[in-house]
Amino acid sequence: MSVHNHDELEVIGLVNHFPAAVGKAPSGIDFDADYIRSSAHLQEAAGYDRVLIANAATMPESFAISAYLASSTTSLNFLMAHRPGVVPPTVAARHIATIDRLSKGRCAVHIIAGADDREVQADGLFNTKDERYLIAAEYVEVMRKMWSSEKPFDFDGEYYKFRGAFARVRPGNGAVPVYWAGTSDLALDLCGKCADVYAFGGDTFDRAAMLTGKARAAAARYKREISVLMTIVVIASDSEDAAWERAASLYEKVVAQRENGDIGIVGDHEKAGDEAASGAFRRMLDQAKSGHRLDRCLWTGLNKAYMGRGNNSVLVGTPEQVVDSLMEYRRLGVDRFLLRGPDQDNDAGFIGEKVIPLLKQTIAETMQSVAANEN
Repeated sequence: MSVHNHDELEVIGLVNHFPAAVGKAPSGIDFDADYIRSSAHLQEAAGYDRVLIANAATMPESFAISAYLASSTTSLNFLMAHRPGVVPPTVAARHIATIDRLSKGRCAVHIIAGADDREVQADGLFNTKDERYLIAAEYVEVMRKMWSSEKPFDFDGEYYKFRGAFARVRPGNGAVPVYWAGTSDLALDLCGKCADVYAFGGDTFDRAAMLTGKARAAAARYKREISVLMTIVVIASDSEDAAWERAASLYEKVVAQRENGDIGIVGDHEKAGDEAASGAFRRMLDQAKSGHRLDRCLWTGLNKAYMGRGNNSVLVGTPEQVVDSLMEYRRLGVDRFLLRGPDQDNDAGFIGEKVIPLLKQTIAETMQSVAANEN
């Protein structure tokens, strides 16, 4: 399956499991079904193409949430984060295909190998990170066979063995898009081999170009094409000064929360100063150390405040300044963006009203200009 199109654009949002925002004290609620539904409706109305349903060892189950939302939305697509190894790939393939049919083809799956060896052990996974990526690649291979095979098949892999595997339900389009993350050479190579979309956290233009180039080169080695998604936080306002004032205020709030132990970026098994477990987290820390403001309007403050945990690179400025940077990332090969605000539900309205339409308009004008020059 190849989904890359240089003219395409996909804007993805994020549905949390309960009301939450950067800098706000935890509510104590860990799951709110009504909130999940309203958040999805809000982002659908705001013009987002798809929403990510996150997943980790302690989180509510992303497949179930997507099935729940499928019946109350019409055009919104779902990106279900899923960790290979917790259930067999044959089961996951049938589960994903079922949700895809229920939603009339609106599903995609984001394969998550797990950023931290210690975190995945909560689900009984004691493999090394390299092993988890190798398992994930074989997992995707089995799922694709489940979606495409017209008769029962046997499979003998390094990590999985099946006899007579088969699915009586298949995705409406024959398969669902597979998203994949990871910055190591192994992760990038396997992404090129088995995924449709490479996803990475927001970074400088130079680093984004490097990762995009590696992902596309890996796909080319396997005679495939791949799309590229970048996750970035957006702090936008009609006034540049107002946007930066909000950024500074959020930094102070997060640092105060961290010092008071009010945010869960450091687990019980970690100590202050402990090295971030994944390459992506280390990259976020390095980014914060390289400067406060980078490129045109890339702010590293939240990465510094969160000690590199999570994808918290931020574009700060007016909608025009934010779109200017997004267009540069597009020029470098990124064709999909996960745009989230510090307060996603409140920020989604502004992003949907001011940023997404301007981005689409600018892309259309650029394409027209290129076509005119070619003629």
